[in-house]
Amino acid sequence: MTPTASTTAYRLLKGEYPSAIIDVSSIDIAAYLSKETTARCKGSSLNGVKTIYPEAIELASTTHYQRGLVTLFSLLVFFGGLPLMSYALYVCFFELEIEGLFTFLFKFVFMTLSGLGVFYALHIGLYQLRADMFSLKNDSLIFDKKKQKVYRVFRDTPGLIDYIRKSFKKRNPLYAWPTVIIEYDWNSLIFVYVSKVVMLGQLPSTVHSLGVGIKDPDFAQKQVAKSDHDKAWDQMLKHEAMPDFVDFFTIGNPLVMSEHSVRASWAYLHAYMEENGPALPVGETLAEAAPNSWWQSMGCIGPYGPKIKKWNQDHPIFVVISFLFFPIFGPLYLLWGTFNWLSHKTAFEAPFPPEIRAEWGEPLLPKK
Repeated sequence: MTPTASTTAYRLLKGEYPSAIIDVSSIDIAAYLSKETTARCKGSSLNGVKTIYPEAIELASTTHYQRGLVTLFSLLVFFGGLPLMSYALYVCFFELEIEGLFTFLFKFVFMTLSGLGVFYALHIGLYQLRADMFSLKNDSLIFDKKKQKVYRVFRDTPGLIDYIRKSFKKRNPLYAWPTVIIEYDWNSLIFVYVSKVVMLGQLPSTVHSLGVGIKDPDFAQKQVAKSDHDKAWDQMLKHEAMPDFVDFFTIGNPLVMSEHSVRASWAYLHAYMEENGPALPVGETLAEAAPNSWWQSMGCIGPYGPKIKKWNQDHPIFVVISFLFFPIFGPLYLLWGTFNWLSHKTAFEAPFPPEIRAEWGEPLLPKK
């Protein structure tokens, strides 16, 4: 996604805009959300507001309890897969003797696979560790109602295969993962209700999400160049003449959202940006704050901390099982809670342009 002379949809403030990857297979049903449908649904922030400013709100997508879990998996790789592959490589070099063509071919194949195993185990472990530690505190969306702008802040985390490829190319598995900050024009965003049927075990389930598409700034020119047949085909697929997207992202956790909550979230954002709606609807609360101590991290990820009463109210059977099998769950949660705390302690705030942040005023909630 490279800006052109006609681009007004976005402005890159920091980093390099990653190539847009719009996976059409991830969408079964897509319904465009418009001002006409907004009035039919009461708005809700879904308790996703992190900070309220006089002129803006910040939504945070990071789930605090997930931090530290990825580090546990990286330890399994470092202390499980990597030693196993290293030992296999040692056997190839020092214990397998070549006594003929067959043993030579066997040793060659075994050595190649073991070497690749060491290489990939090392990179998989580092990838998981880097995704968890010294990472961005929050992938945030800031809605500035005064300037009618939306700011998206995220870490450009590569996929595993892309990470391995770039590490090999740069000869450095610790190369920097940049933070990206983009300013969108509110009117250039198209909100879409997206649903898809997935299989959870043997049962089909539908996941819902609020999608945000960024208009192609060159859409009008491309439409002129299209044949009547292509225009008709596009309209049949979309059911209406809507601009093509040059990028697409989602808001909220699709695993816990429903069709109603998607439309309620859109109604809330639309009312805030265009109708001077409330920054936080009546009866709703701010998003849960990140833990500040190891003890708070323990309560965040399991029932062995200060939130044991809440855990017992919400998941009583799980709490009983976790204490009955404490020799198994106890050490696991101790490691997870410790890594959760370390992940939050090493996390950093995005270097947001101070001149833009100053325009929002001092935070009203929470007080900083």
